[in-house]
Amino acid sequence: MAWRWKKAALDPSGIDVAWRKSLRAAIAGDWRSTEKWLEQLVAADTNNLEAYFALASLYREHDAIGRALRMHQNLLLRSDLNRAQRREALLELARDFDAGGFMERATASYEEILIAQPKNVEVLERLVAILLDRKEFPRALSLVRRLRRLDREKAARLEVQARLNLARVQMDAEAYADARKTIKRCLKRDHSCAAAWMILGDLEAACDKTKKAVAAWVQAVNADPGFAPELYRKLADSWTTLDKPMEFERFLSQRLDVHPADQAARIALARSRFQRGEGRQSIEELARAIELAPDHSGLRAEYGRQLIALGQEAEALKAYSGLLDLVEQKDWPAGFDSLESRD
Repeated sequence: MAWRWKKAALDPSGIDVAWRKSLRAAIAGDWRSTEKWLEQLVAADTNNLEAYFALASLYREHDAIGRALRMHQNLLLRSDLNRAQRREALLELARDFDAGGFMERATASYEEILIAQPKNVEVLERLVAILLDRKEFPRALSLVRRLRRLDREKAARLEVQARLNLARVQMDAEAYADARKTIKRCLKRDHSCAAAWMILGDLEAACDKTKKAVAAWVQAVNADPGFAPELYRKLADSWTTLDKPMEFERFLSQRLDVHPADQAARIALARSRFQRGEGRQSIEELARAIELAPDHSGLRAEYGRQLIALGQEAEALKAYSGLLDLVEQKDWPAGFDSLESRD
């Protein structure tokens, strides 16, 4: 096998040269040369643990997970390692399992490390992430509480993520009361979490609490404009359900006063006005917006759609001609798909 190295004859000066050459190769990003010199060092002296760890890490970083695993497993079979070296080898092995997708083994290795090093922040963080992927929320949140004593910022981020994921699972199971408690705790930890406000809005809507849903979705848009394209349609439908379509338009107008570059809001406003029968005014406003943002594909698409709806096919063809030019440039804006026509 390629990872079984031939015995290298290196005297002390040769070992020093190999170290320097491996370091210079690593700094230059020449990983093949780095690997070659580290392999020579390890072959010359298997007790050179620094070279051994460095080579195994290099294998892992470059997806040779099998080689890294064998090296760290071989280290753990040795009887001459001190306690610190054995812990380092076990941590590296856990990282190998983690990187290779062997999550059961990674979990077991991380938990073994945690027994000896209960304040290891990296291990706590990775265990929480793995448990969240496996939807083991109680265990994950228990570890988050331990992590909070060591790193409040990381713990807060992971707790929010855990409660968001748990709330989604509870929503899917229609356990709305539990989902509400979970998302409220999430917002208590991070009141500006747009994803939490969005889930709360979905929860209120599922319980036919339309006013509360609208309030939560507005909070989500204000917290993170990236959620706006998806939520404008929900807000439009909700205000229509409440028989207050003009409230939606007032909200969008206020958004544009503060965020004039929010083209998703401009498209949504133009669409609402068009549906109310103000087609010509809507088209004129879209045309002015295109003059200010000629490369915005969403504006051009909505402009062409409304022109066709008004029977102005020639003008629509011109609009779509400009749109096709943008398609060729692959200049699609984020969120465009979520605002395409419902027709």
